[in-house]
Amino acid sequence: MLLRIGSRILIFGIGHYKEPDAKSSLPNPPFITNTVGSIAGINSTPHPYQLLPIDERVKRVLASTTLFDTHNDLPQQPRACFHGHIHNNPKFDLRKGFQRGMTDIRRLREGAVGAQFWSICVPCLRSAENFSTPEMVESYPDVFELIEESGDVNRVYQEGRIACSIGIEGLHMAGNSIGIIRAFYSLGVRYCTLTHVCNNAFADSSTSKIGPVHECLSRLGCSAIKEMNRIGMIVDASHVSEDCARQVLELSRAPIMFSHSNVKGVFDCPRNVPDDILDSIPKNGGVICVTFVPEHVASRRKDAKMEMIVDHLFYIAGRIGWDHVSLGSDFDGIASVIPGLEDVRCYPSLMQAILDRGATEEQFAKVAGENMLRVWRGVEKVRNEMKTEGVLPVEDVWEGRQWWRYDGYYQMSDPDPEDKLGLDWYGVPPPEELYHDK
Repeated sequence: MLLRIGSRILIFGIGHYKEPDAKSSLPNPPFITNTVGSIAGINSTPHPYQLLPIDERVKRVLASTTLFDTHNDLPQQPRACFHGHIHNNPKFDLRKGFQRGMTDIRRLREGAVGAQFWSICVPCLRSAENFSTPEMVESYPDVFELIEESGDVNRVYQEGRIACSIGIEGLHMAGNSIGIIRAFYSLGVRYCTLTHVCNNAFADSSTSKIGPVHECLSRLGCSAIKEMNRIGMIVDASHVSEDCARQVLELSRAPIMFSHSNVKGVFDCPRNVPDDILDSIPKNGGVICVTFVPEHVASRRKDAKMEMIVDHLFYIAGRIGWDHVSLGSDFDGIASVIPGLEDVRCYPSLMQAILDRGATEEQFAKVAGENMLRVWRGVEKVRNEMKTEGVLPVEDVWEGRQWWRYDGYYQMSDPDPEDKLGLDWYGVPPPEELYHDK
């Protein structure tokens, strides 16, 4: 039997295993799988990250744990710089290097990244005007795989590739419609950040220039939480107002995440999470992912240091436990960087700093990826339970929605919103005679 993994073909018989001979014309892939050897019951090839010149403790953790970054804004680079053009674009070639940004293939591998949530972020006055992230991932099949389930993460990692999924940063992109959230899910999106830097029809932002308009979640926002639970979409409460975050934690049946947030107990700024919200995360089973944004750790960007990131992580772990903290860089979504955390290749240095501070390898494994996978599995479990229970799709709509019918030539405002006149999709009575001659 032949099994192809990337560019590598493995040949199986009954009770034996061999590879093509050295004269084969097949190219050697940059990364070699170690899963098939394990399946065949022979000594497995070490994962390529075991060959990196990094701390041995980090290597031991990465031998069985996938380093999972929960928030990287790389997709906004081709949208903003090249109007969405990612193919045949020498200025955006992740294999050759993308030095204008903080992320490319070489640096991801140097950084030992094994799984990545790519965040799609567009300005608040726009909807999802460009959605090329799946194409970006699929352009490098030997490096990336767009996955749909949590169980695929470790499989892809053990094949020597990077497991990829997608997050939507702000439900302003959903056009005030729960139906669009469902559509995003069908496109491969697996988490939605409820707001970005502005309020929307679903929720209030922590950094809105006009302040809160709903005081927490709107009625539509409450319905969206239920629907996201039902379909298996992870709810992300980064960026939302404090009152909104409290309500999300109360309402969500599934574990939630804060994909890129720090804590006010270490540094007080609007985007950071206060202690009472932090204390509610364990009951929900969620996770808060420490982010590398300089202004979220220091009053002046130039004063931000890597050890401040570690301070936030240890504060969270000390207050609510190691089961509820992870990492969400926000690379390619920030205007400045912290020394030592300039781009994705810097993860090994941070991992070493966490271990040097006193985390055990078991604790660090949870931070590196196990916590995020547990949350994702929990969301899938709730999805499956709600399906078994027969929970129907949510059909609530935004109170400000305008409804239309048709007069034969143009759309017209619905003249009968309560359906008292018995009209069909035409907003005028049907003609008394047929248009054509008998």
